[in-house]
This record gives sequence, structure tokens and C-alpha cells, in this order.
Amino acid sequence: MKKRRFFPCLLFLLAVILLMPASIQAASAPGTVKLSSISAPAYNKINVKWKKTSSATHYIVYYKKEGTKKWTKIKTLDNSKSSYTHTSSKKYPIVVGQKYTYTVKAYNKKTKKSGSYNKKGLTAYTKPAMVKNIKAAYKDGIVTLTWDKAAGADKYLVYRKDNGKWKMLALKNSLSYEDAAYKKGEVNTYMVRGYYSGKKTKGSYDKDGVSVKVPADAAKPTEKPEPTEKPVIPTPTATPSPKPTKAPDPTETPKPTEKPATPTPTATPKPVTPKPTKAPEPTEKPVTPTPTATPTEKPAAPTPTATPIPTATPTPSPEPEMSVEEMASEVIRLTNIERVKAGRSPLQYHAGLQRAAMVRAEEITRKFSHIRPDGTDSSTALYENGVACDGGENIAAGQKTPEAVVRAWMNSSGHKATMMQQSITHIGVGVCKSPITGQWLWVQDFSSNPDLKGTVNFNANGGLFISNNSNLVSIVEPVGRDMDISTIETPVKEGYTFNGWTYHESIITKFRVQKRVLEIIATWTPISES
Repeated sequence: MKKRRFFPCLLFLLAVILLMPASIQAASAPGTVKLSSISAPAYNKINVKWKKTSSATHYIVYYKKEGTKKWTKIKTLDNSKSSYTHTSSKKYPIVVGQKYTYTVKAYNKKTKKSGSYNKKGLTAYTKPAMVKNIKAAYKDGIVTLTWDKAAGADKYLVYRKDNGKWKMLALKNSLSYEDAAYKKGEVNTYMVRGYYSGKKTKGSYDKDGVSVKVPADAAKPTEKPEPTEKPVIPTPTATPSPKPTKAPDPTETPKPTEKPATPTPTATPKPVTPKPTKAPEPTEKPVTPTPTATPTEKPAAPTPTATPIPTATPTPSPEPEMSVEEMASEVIRLTNIERVKAGRSPLQYHAGLQRAAMVRAEEITRKFSHIRPDGTDSSTALYENGVACDGGENIAAGQKTPEAVVRAWMNSSGHKATMMQQSITHIGVGVCKSPITGQWLWVQDFSSNPDLKGTVNFNANGGLFISNNSNLVSIVEPVGRDMDISTIETPVKEGYTFNGWTYHESIITKFRVQKRVLEIIATWTPISES
């Protein structure tokens, strides 16, 4: 009797199970979370959003550094949430400029099952905050910029607008900057953006910048200390020894070579100023990596989580991380600040001078002297790079920053005199790190008219130059350049032997390019006489 009742009950239970919805039958796992978006609203915050899925009682948020495999669980949220803002903390840090990838997994507390997840995730990185309260003011020949500290930045990039484009002027540790190379009689516009050197990450910036009007007759500084001695052209007497912490004694200007008197120039070409470099725009975009590992930590029931503590703003490193070009640019800026303070005109950057100074900086890592390793004086580096009118040279070794080396030169009367010459108009700065000692070496090269060229005509005097089938060869070289006569092609003349070149009826072996056209004439000896 009991057996007969058992079978109908069993059949009824089986029918109930078969008619039960599939989701209930399987005590189903949550669905896959679909990620919607990711953003970085602040230097220490990243926000991730997703769409809700079925059968989820909670959502678990994971993150990892780009390029790593292991996911780290950072937050468990109830199923009413569909976004989470991760704030940097000691346990779960966010480093400015570092890329992080996020994913979200659904979890059912009752069934203790997790859903699938987006293995690629979404990637983002933070940037320094925008610099606020930038102010620009003109006074006593200097434009001074000041600004407030920006969260997430340990340095600041300073720009000035030039021909509609931002030109970077300096990388600063401080909250101020002085500019003496502004444009007179114009509105000068500046911009400052935060920079985190740990990841070389630039912050956002105000595209309009801040402007200040500089008068056409820009006032001279109120303080005009005159140099204690007038610039002179000393003759080098000894090779200076490199000193790591002190600027060497000056031997700025090479000994002049005795040549024919400098004639009056026929024309003076205008020096060409290089086109300003466009300030770099942020181009980096987060790249979505493909995770190679699955979050393995078993999800637990959610527990209240304390509010994360934001990471403090990075402490600036003691030595600025500037490129060689940026350090050279800063030396020029600081030099012009000192010149303006002394009532001098700012010097202009010149590409040829810059190339020459960079050559010299490398050379003084091998031989710390105004005499080059090949035995010629420093001015030859200028002429080889197409620069005329050498105005002297300063060298130094051991200083770690542009501020330190300019201060060292200013504290040396000879170096200061070279920097403060009234006649010089252009500058080039070389910077090089010694591969042996690791110390920085610095060079300033000056010129009074770097693009001035002179012409020299070589008259074959009845003879013929084979190269051009003519009796005349002309060369155009930087004014002031000393040249060996042996570099000139020797002409030929039938029935004669070439006897040499003459200038003002005197045989010469060298000559100096001058402002006016020089005429150098060949002399011949009849073969019968010879």
C-alpha cells in the first residue's frame, strides 16, 4: 500500500522539477558584466562604469598595472551600483602617468557563484591637475610669471605663444619664472602646465593663457650695475684644469691672428633667427592591453570598506630632469636676465652658434681648454659651422644646473665681462655630460654678427683654373675665418710655373675673410727663367 503511494509522489516531484524555469533549476551564475566607460577625473582618481547584469547581488572591481598579469581586487559593491571611482591609497595606489586596466565581475552571494568578466578590461591613466591662478606682470625690463601649485605635478613647463604656436621656454621646479626675451611693443601670452617627471606626463592647460603688454620702449631695469672691468680680449696663456665645483678662470677670446687690416664692409646681411619650436601637444592615448590571467581570488561576502587615503603629491627630485636642449635654453634665458639687469640687450639664439657650442661641449670632456683637441682655438668651431664674428667663449665644469653655472660665471669677473659685452648680439650654449666623470660641462659661444659673410676672389693672372675653365675662383665664407692658402686650387699657365699667391704684392700662405671683397692674385715665373 505504501509502495503504491510512493510512486505517485515521486512522479509529481519529477514533474515539478521539469516544469521549473531553467534559471532556478541550475541555481544560475550571474551574467557577464559589460564595461561602459573609464575616465580619470583627477590626478589621483579613476572612474569605471558598467551595465548591470542578471542574478548579481554584488559587483567586484579589479585593477592592475599595464603590462602585469595579476588582477587585484579593490572594491565590492552591492547590485544597486553601476560605477566606481577608485581613489589612490597606500594599499591601492594610482601613480600619475601610469596606465591601469580595470575590469568588473558579477557575484551572487546566495549561490556563491561569479559570472564571466571582460578579460581585456578598460585602461586609463591620470595627469597632473591644471595649473591655476597664473599671473604675468611686466616691470623693470622683466616679465615675471607666478602660479599656484598643481596637484600631481612635481615640475612645471612654461610656454610663450610665438606666431600662434606655443614655444616651450623652461622646465621649472619653482612656482615662478622670469622672461627677458619677450617681444617689445606687443602683447606677450604665456601658459604653464603641470608635469610629473616620474612618468614624463604633462597636465591639461588653459589654451588662452595669460597675457601682458610690453611697451615698445621697454624700460631699463632700475638697477644697472656696471661691470667692474671692460671686456678685453686676453691671450690664452695656459690650459685651465677642470674643477668639478668651481667655474674655471676665463680664457674667453682666442688670440687674434695678425692679418691684413679689416676693410670696410660692403654689405651686412641680417642675422637669421631660427623658427620657434612648436610646444609639444599631448598625443598619448591609453592602449587597451589583453590580460593573460584570470582573477583567481575567491569572492567573499561584501564588507564595509574604509575610505581610501589619497596619495600625496610627489615630492620634487633635487635635480631637474631636463633634456640637454632644455638646459641650454635655460642658460640662455638666465644669461639674458643678467644682461637686462645690467642694462644690456638680450642675446638672440642662433642655430649655427648652438651647433658650434655643442661641438665644443663634447670636446672639453676630452680637453678642458679654449684650445681644441686638434690644436686650433675655439673660434674655429664657429667658422666650421658657418658662424662669423667670434665674440668669445665661456666654459665651465661640474655645475649640475643652469642656475648654478650662470651664477658661477657671474661670480667670475672675466667670464662676466665676456657675457656683458655690448657688441655681442647672439649666443649658443653647449651642454654635455662627461662619459668618464659623469659631471656636466658647459659652453657659451658669442658672436656680434653671426651671419656676416665675406667674398674672396682668386685671380689666376693670365692662368686658368681647371675646375671651372676660368681665370677666376671666388669663395664666400664667414667673416673672421682664417684659411690656409693651400686649400685653394692651383691654376695653370702655359710656359709658366706657379709662384704663389699675393695680397698687396706680398706672398701669403694664409688669409682672413673680411667684410669687403678681397682680391688675391697669382704670380708666375717663366719656365725659361726658372
